[in-house]
Amino acid sequence: MGKARIAVMGVLLSAALLVLSCASLRMTDEWRDNSFQGPAYRNIMVVALTKRADLRQPVEDEFRRQLRARGIEAAACYECIPDVDKINREELAKVGPGMGIEAFLIVRVLRTDTRIESYGSSGAPASSSVGRDSMMDMHWGAPDPPLTRRSESATLESRLFDAKTAALVWRATAESVNPTGDGSGIARFVRAVLVSLDGEKLIPPARP
Repeated sequence: MGKARIAVMGVLLSAALLVLSCASLRMTDEWRDNSFQGPAYRNIMVVALTKRADLRQPVEDEFRRQLRARGIEAAACYECIPDVDKINREELAKVGPGMGIEAFLIVRVLRTDTRIESYGSSGAPASSSVGRDSMMDMHWGAPDPPLTRRSESATLESRLFDAKTAALVWRATAESVNPTGDGSGIARFVRAVLVSLDGEKLIPPARP
């Protein structure tokens, strides 16, 4: 394969991966209980309701990290209730008071979609001349097999419950979340949720 073909394929693949990784995350179906007048929650437990270990812990850890960066106390549910099948309202009510939890932020996976993108090679046919089967007309080099990339997109629902009353205070759905890879997709999702909660005055504003 010529160096020019290698360079072109590398550029095309890099561009394709960049487009996939930057798919727009969208927040939809957002709702707030307008009867809730505060104060803003300063101690939140994050609960990711999924059996996928590669998703539960990263989501809870990232929420905890970003909440603490805002000066908000935060706890990850997996540390006190490791078995996701045992998570229910009663169990959360048991662990919450001793930790001073004021609200539970519960994240559910509504659906996931998997795409396999294929990028064809730039290989040319063995001969493009009709009636002139000569080595002079031969396109040298075997065509490359197509390059493929598997990508996953998730739709996640977030709900914020008051710890004392168990009442739903806020909810929203995030679409086009990349739950795998280097964690940047989860970080963007968490950031979008916290920006929304901040805007609704459900958590203290971000530190300057």
